[in-house]
Amino acid sequence: MDIISVMATQPRLRSVTGGKSPEERAVFRRWQRYRLNLPIRIIITQDGAKEIMSGRANDMSEGGVLVFAGIELKTCDEVSIEFTPPYANGPIRARGIVRHRLGYNYGIEFLLDSEADK
Repeated sequence: MDIISVMATQPRLRSVTGGKSPEERAVFRRWQRYRLNLPIRIIITQDGAKEIMSGRANDMSEGGVLVFAGIELKTCDEVSIEFTPPYANGPIRARGIVRHRLGYNYGIEFLLDSEADK
């Protein structure tokens, strides 16, 4: 069992509203998303200085995470996400890139250096 499904409350499917049938409204993604509410830290390095902000992870999948944080990020900003899963010995850190922004909600895609990073 992977760590994401252990932390998650339930899988999520995103749907698109409109005059379409339910079959046409479902948007299938590369990875299944899991709803969760987990405290995280966002680490940003700008001009050689590190800034660490607290936030909340709301959705997580194998490919990325939806984060709420009171910080100004732009799409294509590179960040690190750090969180401690339940029953873990220590925190996990993952590199990512901001792919989407809506207010202070950020869609962050994980960047993998190797297969071991999964």
